[in-house]
Amino acid sequence: MTERRRYEPQEIEPARQQTWQKRGDFDAPKPQDGQERVYVKPSSPFTSGNLHMGHVRDYSIGDAYARFRRGRGDAVLFGFGFDAFGLPAELAAIERQEPPADWVAQCGERMLGQMQRLGFSFDYDRVFYSSDEGQYRWSQWLFNTLWERDMIYRDDATVDWCDTCQTTLASIQVEDGRCWRCHNEVRLIRRPTWFLRITPYLEENDRNTQALVEGGRWDELSLATQRYILGRADGVELDLQGSGGRSLTVFTPHRKFAGLASFVLLSPRHPEVDAWITDEAREELERMRSGGWDRSARDARSVPLVDTGASIAGPAGEQIPVVISPIVDARFGPTAALGIPAIDDADRDLAERLERVEVPPAAEEGEGPAPAPVADAREATRYRANDFSISRQRSWGTPIPVILCEDCGPQPVPEEDLPVVLPRDIKPTGEGNPLAERPDFVDVECPECGAAAKRETDTLDCHFDALWLWVPAAVPPEARDEQMFTHPDLHEWLPAERLVAGNDSGGFVFDQRVVTKALRDIGPFSFMADGEPFAGCLFHEMVIADGRKMSKHLGNVVNPDELVAEHGADTVRLAVLYAAGPAKTLNWSEGAIKFASRFLRGLWNYTHERVAGLEGLTHDAEAAADTEHMRDRLRKWCENGLSRITEDTAELQMHKAIRDITRLFERIQDFEKRVIKRRGALDRADAEAQLAALVLLARTLLPFTPHVAEELLVALGVEDSLETLEVWPEAAEIPVEAAAL
Repeated sequence: MTERRRYEPQEIEPARQQTWQKRGDFDAPKPQDGQERVYVKPSSPFTSGNLHMGHVRDYSIGDAYARFRRGRGDAVLFGFGFDAFGLPAELAAIERQEPPADWVAQCGERMLGQMQRLGFSFDYDRVFYSSDEGQYRWSQWLFNTLWERDMIYRDDATVDWCDTCQTTLASIQVEDGRCWRCHNEVRLIRRPTWFLRITPYLEENDRNTQALVEGGRWDELSLATQRYILGRADGVELDLQGSGGRSLTVFTPHRKFAGLASFVLLSPRHPEVDAWITDEAREELERMRSGGWDRSARDARSVPLVDTGASIAGPAGEQIPVVISPIVDARFGPTAALGIPAIDDADRDLAERLERVEVPPAAEEGEGPAPAPVADAREATRYRANDFSISRQRSWGTPIPVILCEDCGPQPVPEEDLPVVLPRDIKPTGEGNPLAERPDFVDVECPECGAAAKRETDTLDCHFDALWLWVPAAVPPEARDEQMFTHPDLHEWLPAERLVAGNDSGGFVFDQRVVTKALRDIGPFSFMADGEPFAGCLFHEMVIADGRKMSKHLGNVVNPDELVAEHGADTVRLAVLYAAGPAKTLNWSEGAIKFASRFLRGLWNYTHERVAGLEGLTHDAEAAADTEHMRDRLRKWCENGLSRITEDTAELQMHKAIRDITRLFERIQDFEKRVIKRRGALDRADAEAQLAALVLLARTLLPFTPHVAEELLVALGVEDSLETLEVWPEAAEIPVEAAAL
């Protein structure tokens, strides 16, 4: 046994990392028969700078879980890729006046170095960038595959437009109605946009959510985001009759009061909206569509509202007005709903703005109108979630594989011509669309008729790339060009056993669930019967400082590089995991770092002192027999501690597991104090039992602070190899009986 008196993380950690790399400790193994497959999927970071503390929290949780599962003998794949396309990288490149491709490469290299310095056990050979041609070629394949199945379509949508810069703007680039770059006023225009159709799978996502609850591997925060995005509303529907034989199916969540309806609300996206609008109101409807929902106040007092001028026979038989407002979409999706101001505050606010609706008197507190159910109403469900746009008028993104022909219309680029390559030297300035100004990119022949045509110059939103970013890590890098969606390893690793991500990832996950079901039905994922990409999911809250979101403007940004340089990676990891449970916002403070540093240094010194002290101890049979019951108590403490630590780590409640570890360390110290109080000193039997307890403690600590834990195990006499170090204890093997010593 070697002795190392001082805890020097700046020396220990690089040495351990070099050992891991040489041995290939984290390469995804070939699963053996009977071995459980565990694919741990962390979030895919944007290549927009450096790792921040939110990343550190995310990857510390995922890494601890991956190491825990490896230690239990499971085949573990812990892999990720960079979400490298999109606006953050493009804006950073514009600011630096360099091609986005160069900026992404710099960021990726820097962030990978940070991850390795923190000791995250990714299979780094499987890292990918969504901006690589071999990667986005499959985004283009997915686009065409879904388009062929009518899950992608083209329609007009409202976008922000800057006349000065001659470009569309993302919502975050519009500041008080002005362009972020030139500060001139922005206006809204309608233009053709590509949409992803998710409505065919909303009901199945809804049904499956209950199965995810019963599976027990989705935490409540992640389930809550799925329910919120789905926006399920239960109620009743009924058919109302209008003039000229027209009918309209309407919905209300107020089953008992449907008969009190005094108007009908139509979504501006309702498929029959044009049939109900009068000529006088049509121009007002177009203004609403052009003005858009996003640029309007969202409460019922100021949301856009258009009276169609038409009426329909209400549930009680009287004629009631038909009005249009996007508030329907925000509540129930693109449907028709009954307005019942007598019991619904939002409907009351709308009614006060409608000349043709009589507003009922407000009810006294605790009182209300008598129920008025409708006899022929049917039980019904509506969903707020709906199709969304996937194209952007930006240059740094996956080129949409579409050719626009004046005669044939939009045509898919043939699969053998994929990828449509984004020019790597493109250098956006914030003015215009650089792709549209590149004849070498734009001018092509129509694949259908051979006539001169133009490429689509919109690019795919990075949200579309994210729809399948959980797939590539499960495919060997050398096979991705040809077998991204067909490689046999997909059957081994999918669905991912666990997704670990921030709670702002709910929309990504919801849509990933939709697309997985589509690919199941199309064929590539037919082996995934329930169409769920993640068997388990943990969402964590953000990291803040001083009670506020970290911001350069506020001067409260915590730099993980500086923390690692000063305290070491293990201390930072332990502090992040200890400070708060994943469901709680982590308000960063020096207190967590101080705790972690004090604990690790204390354990380091204590362990090395006990290892060194063993050499001078002898065995006394009478003393060993007298303290046998104390060793048995230590064994029970270790058994109970191990049980709690194992349970909490398996449930990704790392903060609880670490608290259990610190309590176990206190018990080990307490054992020594009790023996000394009884006998005056430890017998060799007691010391060996104590060292066995410290081995157990170090093994349970390894997923959280792997560098120091491995060093302690080696100091305690464990062989320095992957097979002997990364082993999760199944039992507390503490020598107790004096006769056995």
